[in-house]
Amino acid sequence: MATHRLMRNVGSVLAIMLGVFAWTTVAAKDRIPVKVGAYEYGVVYYFENGEPNGIVPILIKMLNDIQTNYDFQLAETSSRRRYRSIEAGEVDLVLLESSQWEWQEFDVGFSEPIVREKDLYVALAERTDLDQLFANVTTQPMLCVLGFHYGFADFNADPDFLQQNFDVLLRYNEKEVLNGLVAGEAPIGIVSAGFLARQFVADPGLRDRVVIADEPDATYDLVSVVSNSSAIPIADFNKLIDQLHATGEVERLWQQLHIGVSG
Repeated sequence: MATHRLMRNVGSVLAIMLGVFAWTTVAAKDRIPVKVGAYEYGVVYYFENGEPNGIVPILIKMLNDIQTNYDFQLAETSSRRRYRSIEAGEVDLVLLESSQWEWQEFDVGFSEPIVREKDLYVALAERTDLDQLFANVTTQPMLCVLGFHYGFADFNADPDFLQQNFDVLLRYNEKEVLNGLVAGEAPIGIVSAGFLARQFVADPGLRDRVVIADEPDATYDLVSVVSNSSAIPIADFNKLIDQLHATGEVERLWQQLHIGVSG
């Protein structure tokens, strides 16, 4: 009950903080616009009742509240389109992201770490071969998200590479991965810790139906990928991130969004 109350409190915090989009013309007119790319992933960015939610909108509000030079604005993209979005100047930065996720060929820099996430192997608890299953994950059919990067594949997200070298079933988001696992489409699914924590709150019975492998697929820092032609220099962005870290609020919210799964 305590966990559920705390998660409901987090929901209230999210709802309040999503007032980020209610900026007045007077408040924002002299600020430099900074377009912040985000795509559906875990508790980083998702939709609830048709509204954008997750830690990205919260961070945007925090970044706008602690300074008056920049107006950070949400600019939705997708896991596969985000590279083109930043290359074409449609966004100034992508928040939150890993530097390991195939950014080497792009004219970008990386902010200081903001939070830390991990991706988990999950299977149905009813299986009798769990130890063997998790000991040989790459020999098993796995449900994965199209455009996501996985440790078992050295973070190569190319769908042709994945399907030629592994037995993967690609889905459009983590919800489809989890639904496919429950439906028996594959013995293993990979989801982020934040996503799974959110599903445990939405469906408490799910906790008894799935098992998480002891070893994650990957653990990684989430940063901002900042275009070298961004409206905000990366040094200025890092100073703002340092200010947010100093309050401890970002880490506190991140831990609340992961209750029951990690931290």
